Amino acid sequence: MIGDHGYETERLLLEPLRAQHAAELFEVLSDEQLYRHIPQDPPVTLDALTERYRRLESRRSPGGEEQWLNWAVRSKSDRRCVGRIEVTVRPDGIALLAYEIGPAFWQRGIATEACRRVIRALFEEGDVTTVHAEVDTRNLPSIRLLERLGFERSGFRANADFFKGRASDEWSYRLTRPQEDRARFEGRP
Repeated sequence: MIGDHGYETERLLLEPLRAQHAAELFEVLSDEQLYRHIPQDPPVTLDALTERYRRLESRRSPGGEEQWLNWAVRSKSDRRCVGRIEVTVRPDGIALLAYEIGPAFWQRGIATEACRRVIRALFEEGDVTTVHAEVDTRNLPSIRLLERLGFERSGFRANADFFKGRASDEWSYRLTRPQEDRARFEGRP
């Protein structure tokens, strides 16, 4: 199954997320800047983060209908964990993509490189036909990242969420598996 193994890029190792990654990622994911445009807050304790990652190790939702795929993102050069990629794959072949890269590692193309590799795996190894992402309209770096990856804007929701004392509008983005890949995966020439 996709997500049971890791992936490699030129600069990164994507490792299936395990409870032991919490110790390496706790500090990285504790930076408040990371949560400016998302409704989550930094992890409260290392133990809480470890337990959360332990639950995610099953790679399945509690009812078993969704795949919960998560990878720790590690730099090859210094072996540091710099963030994580998260994908929920629904039974209808739609995947929901999210990522958290520590602010100390922003502006280096890490999120682009890691997301690109995960998307390739979803299209080549899984039954995924479309990848979706939602982003706060104020989060310009994430909007640029999605557009760099080839996502197209597919919707808008006003007041999609309310967090940190403010309403959040969101853009929806969609990336569809290329036609030639679709034909190959469906057994057509």
